[in-house]
Amino acid sequence: MEDDKSIKRTDQNPQNSQKKKSLLQLSQTFSGPLPPPTVLEHYERILPGAADRIISMAEQQSKHRQEQESRIIKYSGRDSLLGLIFGLTIGLTAIIGGVMCILHSYAISGVILGGSGLAGLVGVFVYGSREKKEPSSEQSEE
Repeated sequence: MEDDKSIKRTDQNPQNSQKKKSLLQLSQTFSGPLPPPTVLEHYERILPGAADRIISMAEQQSKHRQEQESRIIKYSGRDSLLGLIFGLTIGLTAIIGGVMCILHSYAISGVILGGSGLAGLVGVFVYGSREKKEPSSEQSEE
């Protein structure tokens, strides 16, 4: 909320009979779910029960935000675990497929398939480890 009040004042200077104008501006701001107590009191005077409604609305919004944050954390962990499981499954399938190709006299195909599966697993592991370390180093710089 911003509250601007302006006061204009004109003074007469007897020495040179010029008018001086000055402007005084008062600005008030606040942030957060609730207005300052004085503003809340004005709402209550204008509309009885308004302060309770405003406070109730702020409490509901806070509860909703906390529930959303809990869901985000819960599903983020689930998604991360599912990604690891599926990635491991795909990588192991490629490696096993490569071994099977080699055992059935398809050495070049087996090496390519198994090697790409192994390289994929190693790459994801290294990339994932690096990504986990970067946010903590950024936080320590702040």
